[in-house]
Amino acid sequence: MPSSQNRRKYARLDIALTVSYAVEGVGGTLSEYAEAVSSDISAGGLRLMAPTPLENGSKLDLEIFLGDDPQLKLHAKGEVVWQNKISSTSFETGIIIQDMSVDDKKRFLAFVFDQMNRFVGFQKTP
Repeated sequence: MPSSQNRRKYARLDIALTVSYAVEGVGGTLSEYAEAVSSDISAGGLRLMAPTPLENGSKLDLEIFLGDDPQLKLHAKGEVVWQNKISSTSFETGIIIQDMSVDDKKRFLAFVFDQMNRFVGFQKTP
């Protein structure tokens, strides 16, 4: 049986980003937004440390902040694919990104690539 590492479609980056999320209810209504922190991200999803339990299959409206500047906020739709209870106020949650605008996807991928380059220490050659 392949390990989860071998089944991953995208490389993951261990980085803490602020992520606001709302649960989509019946008829597309959204709950109030809650704030979470990512513990890793990839081009296809992210792992959040959420303050409340979420059901597998829950549809989420996501706002991903790539820094302190509000202009660096991305919008996406995602789905909860797993969750582990860490404590009464912390739930490790796997989210798959299902929909993101083309512009936000480009900004997200550029951010992930830039952060990975910094982490690995690649230098541009003159």
